Amino acid sequence: MGLAAPTFFEGFRRALAEFPAGLVRAGAPAPDDAVLAAEASLGARLPDDYAAFLRSFDGADLFHESTIIYGVAPGCFRSVIDANREPRPAGVRDTDLIVAEAIGGDRFVLASDGAGLARVFRVRPDSDERWLSSPSFAIWLDAVLARERVVYGDDGEFLLDAFDPDGEEITPRFALKQAERAVRRDPGSADSHQDLGIAFRRLDRMDKAAAAFAKAAALDPGNPWPWFDLGRAELDLGQPAEAAISFRRAADVLPAREGARLWIWSARAATLAGNSAEAAVAKQKGLALHPELVAELRRAAETADAEDDPTAKDEALALVALFEPAPRLRLPILGATTAAPVRRPQDTAPPRPRRAGRPRS
Repeated sequence: MGLAAPTFFEGFRRALAEFPAGLVRAGAPAPDDAVLAAEASLGARLPDDYAAFLRSFDGADLFHESTIIYGVAPGCFRSVIDANREPRPAGVRDTDLIVAEAIGGDRFVLASDGAGLARVFRVRPDSDERWLSSPSFAIWLDAVLARERVVYGDDGEFLLDAFDPDGEEITPRFALKQAERAVRRDPGSADSHQDLGIAFRRLDRMDKAAAAFAKAAALDPGNPWPWFDLGRAELDLGQPAEAAISFRRAADVLPAREGARLWIWSARAATLAGNSAEAAVAKQKGLALHPELVAELRRAAETADAEDDPTAKDEALALVALFEPAPRLRLPILGATTAAPVRRPQDTAPPRPRRAGRPRS
């Protein structure tokens, strides 16, 4: 049975009343017949907390279109019916209900348990990544409000010192503050614990980062990327045996070819731990899944070298070195085109910019 709407939305009502004008906008209550018509059109019952929200606020615009929550009645910010009739992005399942989108293209979906309750997952654009964002829509909403408010001043404009000089990324200190506030509001969010780990990693607090990644992995064990980041943190902490296990957990989650490189990460960690037998098994599994992996890693190193990305180059070469002693890069041929880079796994899952859109002029 769902919670009563006033319990759900006290934080949202306070935000409407207390935040600077325009930071949070809400639609008028949706009529019951509009909610019922949406359910009929979608062929599914709306989860209880989302339906209760619509009956109080027919969608919302959070932080100058940073996040749009869909509604059901004419004139809403965007129709949940229209959004769910469009081709579904990778990572969105047939049974998911897409209820919101972020400015960068992320979609937020509700995965129902069939009894009126639903968890919130974030799906990245052009990717099949799927992150557990919250155990409920209501808690997710409170966490979004708490997190994004951090980077705004009392005038409703961005705090300039919250961003790096180029204005494209939030500073580590503010990113940590955002993640901490989100985790306090939503301790069941793997997404927020992952953000916390990334913030600690940017501040070179690797023990704290590892703990946050471990929490994210425990909350969302079917997601490979918290396991991968945990493994990297464990390597930085001088714990290669533990890292080998974490990389193996990540590789086990990904389908065949996609998990091949993570098996090689596990092999590298096992080698550093002095476990040659485990390393040999991991290398064998990686190559069995992707026989051309070593050549692909070499191309990735060469591309990273051409793009002046020493970290990516060194990591790719460290993996190649498991198969070839002292690997060396081929010199680029003038005028030749480079192969498409095979990025490090973490490059496919960068920390989300907590920007809520560009500052208004």
